[in-house]
Amino acid sequence: MLQQSPLYAKAGLLFLCLFVHGAVAYGQETSGDKAEQKAELSQEEKLLSAAQQLTDKLERLSGDLSELNKNARASSGEEEALLWNQIRNKREELVSGLERSVKLVEDLGDAGQDAAQLKQLAARLLEGISADLEKFIEESRARVIELREQRPSVAPEELGALDTKLQELGTALDEDLAAYLQVTKLMEAQGIDPVAQLRFLDKTVQERAERLSAVLQFLTEKRASIDTLAPGASEEEKQAQADELATIDEWVKSAASHLDATVAIMKARELETAAYTQLLIESTGELTEDIFQTEVAFGLLQGWLESGKDWVMDNGPRWLFKIIVFVLILLAFKFLAGIAKRLVRKAVTTSKIDLSQLLQKQIISFSGKVVMFVGLLVALSQLGIQLAPVLAGLGIAGFIVGFALQDTLSNFAAGMMILVYRPFDVGDAVEAGGVMGTVKAMNLVSTTITTWDNQKMVVPNSKIWGDVIRNITAEPHRRIDMVFGIAYGDDSDHAERVLWDIVNSNELVLAEPEPVVRLHTLGESSVDFVVRPWARTSDYWTVYWDITRAVKKGFDAEGISIPFPQRDVHLIQEHPAS
Repeated sequence: MLQQSPLYAKAGLLFLCLFVHGAVAYGQETSGDKAEQKAELSQEEKLLSAAQQLTDKLERLSGDLSELNKNARASSGEEEALLWNQIRNKREELVSGLERSVKLVEDLGDAGQDAAQLKQLAARLLEGISADLEKFIEESRARVIELREQRPSVAPEELGALDTKLQELGTALDEDLAAYLQVTKLMEAQGIDPVAQLRFLDKTVQERAERLSAVLQFLTEKRASIDTLAPGASEEEKQAQADELATIDEWVKSAASHLDATVAIMKARELETAAYTQLLIESTGELTEDIFQTEVAFGLLQGWLESGKDWVMDNGPRWLFKIIVFVLILLAFKFLAGIAKRLVRKAVTTSKIDLSQLLQKQIISFSGKVVMFVGLLVALSQLGIQLAPVLAGLGIAGFIVGFALQDTLSNFAAGMMILVYRPFDVGDAVEAGGVMGTVKAMNLVSTTITTWDNQKMVVPNSKIWGDVIRNITAEPHRRIDMVFGIAYGDDSDHAERVLWDIVNSNELVLAEPEPVVRLHTLGESSVDFVVRPWARTSDYWTVYWDITRAVKKGFDAEGISIPFPQRDVHLIQEHPAS
C-alpha cells in the first residue's frame, strides 16, 4: 500500500526556498548583478514551485490510487470493471507525473538545488506501483488459468460471457505488462537498479509467451483439421463447420494479438523471440519486417518444407492417382475433340449451304473447344473441385474481362456480322477499311489483307464493318471501262470501226453482255470514245492491257492520231500612237 509523505517534508522544502531567497538577496552588490541575480532567483523559484506542485500531485494521485485499489478488491461485477478502468487511468496519470519528475530532478541539479526529496518520493512511488502491478499481473494470470479450466464445463449459453471475460483479462494483462516495463525504465532513469523487477518481468513474459504459443499452435492445428473434413457432408454439418471455424478464427486472432504484445515486450528486453515470431506469421499469414530476420526466415522455410513433406507423405499417393486420372481424361477428350473437328469439317465442306471459309473455320474450331471444355470440367470434378463455384467465377471473370476489353469485343461483334452476312471471303479482292488488296486470312477480331504491292495489312473488323466494303471479285463478270481520244481532224466513224474490230477480235471479251463503243465527249483537245467490253473477273486486267495495246497499234496503222492536251496562245501586238 502506498503511503503519504510526512508534513515536515513540505515544511523543509518551504524553508529551503526561503533560505535560498535570502542568500541570493544578501549577495547582491551592484545594480547589474542585482538584475541578473533577480532573474536567477525567479528561475529557481519556478523550479522549486514546480517541484512542490509535482510533489503534491504525486501524493494526491498515490492516495487516490490506494483508495481505488481498496474499493476494487471489495467490489464485483460492473462496478469492479469500472473501478479497474479508473485504476489504470489513474496509474497512467501517476506514471506521466513520474516521467516529468525525471526532467525536473535534472533541472534542479543543474540549478544547484537539492532534489533528494523529489527523488525519494519518486522512488517510493515507483516501488509501490511496481509492487501493485506485480500483484495485478499475478492475479490476472491466475484468473485466466482458472477461467480456461472452467470453460469445458460451462453451459453453451454462458460461453460468450466467459470468452468476453477472458478477452478482457488478456487485454488488461497486456496493458499491465507494458506499464510494468515503463516503470522499470523510469526506475533506471531515477538511478534505481530494477534488477528484481526486471527478473520478474522477464520470467512472466517468457512464461506467457510459452503458454500463448501453445494455445495458438493448438488452435491452428484444430482449424486445419476442420478445413480437411470430407466435403460430402450435409448442409447442417457444413454450417456447423463454418460456425466452428469462425469461432476458432476469433480465438486465433485474440491469441495472436496477446502473443504479439508479449513479443514486443520481449524484444524491448532483448529476449529470444524468433520462434514466437515464426508462429505468429504461420498462424495469421501476416508478413512483417521480422521475416527478414535470419532465424525467422530459416525457421519458416524449414517449417514449410516439413509441412510439405508431411503433406506429400499423407496425400501424395491419393493425389498422384487423381492427377493421372486428370491427365488421362484430358487426353481422351483431346482425342474426341479431334474426331469431332474432323466430322464437323467434313459436314461443313460437303454441305449444300454455301458457308464462308471464316464460318467454316469457326464452326470447326468451336466444336473442338466445346468437347475440350466438357473434358476439362469432367477432369476437374475428379480432383474434388466443385464445378458450380468455378462456373460462377468464370461468369464473373467474363463480365470483368468483357468490360475491360470493350474494343476487342467490338471487333468480335463486327467479325460475327461479317461471318453472318459474308460481304467477302478469303481470296476476294476488296477495298475495306481504307485498304485495297486480296483477303488472305480472317478471324473474329481482324482481317488480313495483302495489298497489290505485297504489303500485309491487319485491319480490325470494327473498322471494316463500320465503313463501305467494296468486293471487287464478288461477281463472276466485270465491265472494263476505257476511254480513247482522237484528234478533231480525224475521221470519227473510221476510228469507231477500228475500235469495234479490236474489241470483237479479243477472245477474252464476252459476247454477253454486249460490248459498248460510243463517241462520248468532245474534249478540249480530243474527241473521246468510251469502250466498255465485258470479261470474266479473273481476265479483267488481261483484257484491259490487251485492248489498250491493240488500240495504240491500230490507231497508228490507220493513221489516227491520239492527241495530247494542248492550248493555243494568240499574241496581239498593238502599235503605240504617234
